[in-house]
Amino acid sequence: MNEERLMRIIEDLKECSSDIEECIEIIKTSNDRLLLKLAKSSLRQLFVSFHTILEDLCSIILKEIKRFKIGISLSDSLKIFREEGILDQDTYEFLEKSKLIRNRIAHRYKEPTHEELFNHIVKYKSKFKKIIRIAASYL
Repeated sequence: MNEERLMRIIEDLKECSSDIEECIEIIKTSNDRLLLKLAKSSLRQLFVSFHTILEDLCSIILKEIKRFKIGISLSDSLKIFREEGILDQDTYEFLEKSKLIRNRIAHRYKEPTHEELFNHIVKYKSKFKKIIRIAASYL
């Protein structure tokens, strides 16, 4: 296990998660149109960034459990983690839904509305922390 790389991933996940929470708070409380616009835009980018970091984490965990394959998809990685008991069913479902939303944003097709993304993040807010705890369990 490359602990230094894992530590960087955990720090990046924490920072991204914290920034997502700040955007949510601004969206919930601000009346400033420009600030709201910037927070909504940032929320989209942070959500995509979180998933990019997640892909790095998946690679490390797959190597640790001896299931890594070059070119393995995130979807297949998540299925392996579910089979191995690394993810519970709720977290697996959150990540599957999130992956689809992330792809819609990143590839710019049928992009989710700001409201859809916001509601998804708020609904599954605790799962972001859970991912960080899973990552930390490999230190």
